[in-house]
Amino acid sequence: MITHYNYTSHKIYNAGLYLRLSREDEESGQSMSIKNQQDYLMNYILEQGWNVYEIYIDDGYSGLNFDRPAFKNMIKDIENKKVDLVITKDLSRLGRDYIDTGYYLERYFPQKNIRYIALSDGIDTFEKSANNDMTPFKSVINDMYAKDISKKIRTVMDTKRINGKFIGAFAPFGYVKAKEDKNMLVVDSKASKVVKRIFEMYLNGYSMAKIARVFTDEKILTPTEYKNKVQNLAYVNVNSKFNVWRTETIKGILTNPTYIGNMAQHRSEKISYKVKKFKKIPRSDWIIAENTHEPIISKEDFEVVQERIKRKACISYPTERENHLLAGLIFCGDCKMPMTFRRLGAKKEFVCICSGYSRFGKEKCQRNVIKENLLNQFVLTSLKEITAKAISNPDEFCNSFSVSDTKPTYEKSDKEKKDILKRLDEIKTIIKSLYEDKVRGIISEENFLMMSSEFNNEKEVLSNRLLNIDEKSKQNRKKQSPEQIIELIKQIVSFENISPLLIGQLIENIEVYKSKKIVINYKFQNPF
Repeated sequence: MITHYNYTSHKIYNAGLYLRLSREDEESGQSMSIKNQQDYLMNYILEQGWNVYEIYIDDGYSGLNFDRPAFKNMIKDIENKKVDLVITKDLSRLGRDYIDTGYYLERYFPQKNIRYIALSDGIDTFEKSANNDMTPFKSVINDMYAKDISKKIRTVMDTKRINGKFIGAFAPFGYVKAKEDKNMLVVDSKASKVVKRIFEMYLNGYSMAKIARVFTDEKILTPTEYKNKVQNLAYVNVNSKFNVWRTETIKGILTNPTYIGNMAQHRSEKISYKVKKFKKIPRSDWIIAENTHEPIISKEDFEVVQERIKRKACISYPTERENHLLAGLIFCGDCKMPMTFRRLGAKKEFVCICSGYSRFGKEKCQRNVIKENLLNQFVLTSLKEITAKAISNPDEFCNSFSVSDTKPTYEKSDKEKKDILKRLDEIKTIIKSLYEDKVRGIISEENFLMMSSEFNNEKEVLSNRLLNIDEKSKQNRKKQSPEQIIELIKQIVSFENISPLLIGQLIENIEVYKSKKIVINYKFQNPF
């Protein structure tokens, strides 16, 4: 009779004990506590005579994702071959998302030759057991449990909102949480004066951007600075390093019904219980409880402000926007940020203004403004001078550049594209970090929206610039001959069919400096 050697029963494993407890699990009872999980698993490991390499504890982390510090440390130890057995009290401690949990059970652990045991569920991946066949079903049940818990929590939160209970981590700027009841708001005497001034200035004709610049110039503490320096709160805002007021901050205050004594909540929500990404809720679906606390602003003034904001938002200039001849080509020569079109002055003429100054004030750049019609005139005049020379002596013009002359342009575009892609990745990481802070209660939903809006705006500008670069690259790589370029610039001389597309075929970008110096970077060699 031949006796087969049972490798798994004699091997001395280096075990990683993984313990997890979320806030929802705490309500399930003492049996789920970290200490009970540890005692339960330690007794089993000691009975088997295995080594305990490390105890990994994620206390207060949801099982719906695997972005947990202790779990990540365990994966690193697995990669470094320090752990060859992972054990949890039950399958739900590993995770509640059946897709990600299935990945680790069906792919990752087998590829790394890791034995996994969910002790109370009778799951052991190195043993033949009917319980192992039930693992996918248990994962689905755990996922359904998490979904049910999420619904219950959302219902409880909505009930509190309906009853006028404040549930945010941080009170809106101008208020503080009452000491006797954290779900109540009371007026902050200092910050409320700033809120009142914002409404007064807007009612007196100041724009949101102008208010932001005035406050920045006067070095008035931003809501982030105020929470940290005056209220001594551990408030995190990725934009706080600029110490500047932003237009989005002003708008968030001007449109918040909380300042007239109505508790306005549920302004955004998670897309699903599995995804941390948030979506904005239409104003009609906000949960607003009236007369819940002392107002800072009168209802009459608030309604006037809302009407004015709504009226400005409805103003559109489709014809002018379509005819911005140099749209997407103009950049501030000092800070290299795009310049945007705005209406300024009594005649409401379009001007190009540095977006760095508009958004961040003097901390980022100086006020760099130029009238659009003057810039258009300068660019068209420059092109006319070039075309006049090209047409009068086409041979000389054709000899003034070659295909290789476009190489620096390609290299410059490629570098800019890489920089944009790198920045987009950074913004993605920052916004993801903000989501995590929101989920963990470090920042409120309202503050999350205010903080992330600036990055979303920057992302939109960069994405548009990226599309512009790609489109220009396609045009450039058609390898237009000098003769073709002459045909293009003839249209400039005759002032026929001058369009943004035509300009984009001839000009790479335009740099405008505060000193009024204008540099046109052509897609061909300037013969002057």
